[in-house]
Amino acid sequence: MDAKVRHMVVFNLKPDADAKVFLETARAKLGPIPYATNILQCYQTNAMCPFKYGFSFDFASQEDYERYNSNPDHVWFVTNFWKTQVADFMEVDFEEL
Repeated sequence: MDAKVRHMVVFNLKPDADAKVFLETARAKLGPIPYATNILQCYQTNAMCPFKYGFSFDFASQEDYERYNSNPDHVWFVTNFWKTQVADFMEVDFEEL
């Protein structure tokens, strides 16, 4: 049986990026993609963390995570928004024990 995967990414946008448009586009393009559950968009409240925003996704398996990543809507978002508007980020992937 495959383990559950939680994918999280924290990030900062470039100064000229429109956060509202970025987050709305992420919700519209990434939310409907199959395989991901418990999708969250978050705003950082801990002053010790250098990242302002975060996304979190749950996947039933590593295979579902890989299917999500290769989905055309995910690839489109990464190419047209993530790579052009994100200044810096950190990704973490956890597998449930």
